[in-house]
Amino acid sequence: MMIFIWLLSLWLQPILQPYVEAFLLSLYGDRYETYIPYKMTALHYAVYAMALGFILGLPLEIKYKRAKSKCLKKLKFFDSLESENILFILSLARDQQGYVTPMDIASQSTLTIEKAQNILSKLQKDGFAELSVTEKGDILYYFAGFTEGEE
Repeated sequence: MMIFIWLLSLWLQPILQPYVEAFLLSLYGDRYETYIPYKMTALHYAVYAMALGFILGLPLEIKYKRAKSKCLKKLKFFDSLESENILFILSLARDQQGYVTPMDIASQSTLTIEKAQNILSKLQKDGFAELSVTEKGDILYYFAGFTEGEE
């Protein structure tokens, strides 16, 4: 962004130069030459363009960085929420000898059945839980290691 503004100011500097000189001439009158004793060269244009690009581009760059930072913080917040939900599900599985259903999770937390089902499916796909269906057709997830006497 700052490079774009720098290039734009390089292009605008020669266009705006006569207006700037006319303003300085009206402000200082005959003393204009004593305040600006040299003719503008390409180096002057480049330095002014860089300064203008920096001054105009810095606030835009800061605004972009802040917006990006806020977005990343939101993502981290959602990751931490999901981690807390997984920890809750595992503690519930420990209390129920390793067996949980999405309905159990939804009834004992603020999660919906769909959200609980999604988290359990993810844990099952990652190999942390085994999926089984009861004779009644209920979906049951088993987390090994929570059954008493199992090591």
